[in-house]
Amino acid sequence: MNLPMDEMVNEDLTEKIEKIMNDTNLFQKSIISMVNIYFFYCVNQSLEQYTKVVIPLKLGSLSKDELLTTILKYRIHDGRRYNVSGIYDYHFNANVIDFLNNDECPMKEHQVETIKFDENIELFQHYTSIFILLNNEKTKHTKKMYETSKRKTLKV
Repeated sequence: MNLPMDEMVNEDLTEKIEKIMNDTNLFQKSIISMVNIYFFYCVNQSLEQYTKVVIPLKLGSLSKDELLTTILKYRIHDGRRYNVSGIYDYHFNANVIDFLNNDECPMKEHQVETIKFDENIELFQHYTSIFILLNNEKTKHTKKMYETSKRKTLKV
């Protein structure tokens, strides 16, 4: 075997994962029942706060109405109103071996729409998440101060 060390490790890891997948039910797939929704509150391009909400799913999907209701409920934070600047979902439904070989993040961008989740490996279901970025451009209000002289005549 004149294979480089990286390829030997990859082949060994692949064989071990395939053995685990065939011999156990650890990588069994099922329909997702819950999703984590993270609201990231950004002020002037800087993360100020975040909130995590867990929402039950119906038949593995989050309807547009439920998503919109949740966004409207959590878009006001600390007396400020935030605007949605991005909706992303993370859902691990790839083959484990393909994921390790490709090394890509399975994150997708969405609009306010129904988000459907495919069957997922039960071991990774608690990682299924929706990330909502909320922005608030804080403007500075400064008041100009004018100094007025109360003297009628100036002494020299």
